[in-house]
Amino acid sequence: GMATAASIARVSSFARSSLASSSRSTALNMVLSTPDTIIEQASTQKLLDTLIDESVRTSSREPVMLQFNPKRGWIWRQWRGTVFSETWKSGLLNMCLAISVVFLYRMYPGMKDLLEGFSILWGQLLSVTTFTLTFFLNQSYGLWRKCYDYSRRLQGRLNDLGMTLAAHATRMTSSSPDVPSTYTPQSRQALELVSRYVRVFNLLTYASFTRSHRPILTPRGMRRLVERGILTPKEREILTNAEVPATQRHNAVLVWLIRLFLEGRQTGVFEGGTGFEQQFMEKCHVIRAQYGAIGDELQGRMPLAYAHIVQVLVDVVLWMYPFMALSTGMAWHISIMGTFLLTMFYQGLFDLAKQFLDPYDNENYGKGDDPLVIDTLIAETNAGSVRWMNSFQQQ
Repeated sequence: GMATAASIARVSSFARSSLASSSRSTALNMVLSTPDTIIEQASTQKLLDTLIDESVRTSSREPVMLQFNPKRGWIWRQWRGTVFSETWKSGLLNMCLAISVVFLYRMYPGMKDLLEGFSILWGQLLSVTTFTLTFFLNQSYGLWRKCYDYSRRLQGRLNDLGMTLAAHATRMTSSSPDVPSTYTPQSRQALELVSRYVRVFNLLTYASFTRSHRPILTPRGMRRLVERGILTPKEREILTNAEVPATQRHNAVLVWLIRLFLEGRQTGVFEGGTGFEQQFMEKCHVIRAQYGAIGDELQGRMPLAYAHIVQVLVDVVLWMYPFMALSTGMAWHISIMGTFLLTMFYQGLFDLAKQFLDPYDNENYGKGDDPLVIDTLIAETNAGSVRWMNSFQQQ
């Protein structure tokens, strides 16, 4: 018993021997372009406490994304979180351009003859733009869906760890059949440590590639984690002194989990053979693959040239529309309204694609009304970290 407790205690300070030295930064620069010094200054205790308060919850306040009612009337009444709430300003700007073109036509009536056949060119451009834009939107949604799937798989594999260890933790069985079995004190201690490490790992993982939770990784944020009882002073010191970038500290906690499992098996806290160990290690490898894949997707989300050509196509088609409309004899007020409608739909689709390319709302583009809610993902994983341990407290 004493040997087991001492072994578990050693795991909480395990890090230096397991962290490989790295001289090359692997931080995700695209996630946050603000210098770390500015982040540190902006990371007030109130901001950090608000983040931490949400990050220790075991029940989410809101769904992971905005939910919708499939009824037509309900959908038509929505504004927040829709593309129109993002695009109406662009529509008004293009309407101003259309009004300028109307005045230009009235000042120079001969322009209509100069632009004969302009509608044919515009129609050809519109065909290319429509196909390219819809395909670009589909590719962008693919990235959004991948990031969501990776987040859910990460959550699921962390739940797998808790379920597997809860089932294999040693138990005390009474001689009386009426008295249920319970965990031994050592196995309960180990499971509680595992659940805390799962919560710390998940929080540091999301802090590494989301702007909203990045202040957690600042020196002030790490100190506040200690003050709030989420980390011990020794753990904070080990994570801070490790020769890895701040955005890679979650790797250390994953190794702590693995080491806790190995030492728990050696001391008899967890029962099971080599197959059990193989399954546990496989889950850990999948966890590493999932959070690594999220960073990879965010870094390689879309080539600049692809986004550039789509933006140019959309803008050119919308800017050319008033000239085309008036050259075909369309009424001036219809051409102005048509410019607004086309902008809302074509620029709206492109704005929607840009939102899909930023699933965690890491950039300042747009309102960010409907990103994946990180607090919800963290709260659900927090609940899962203790679910299996508490469910199997007695048998």
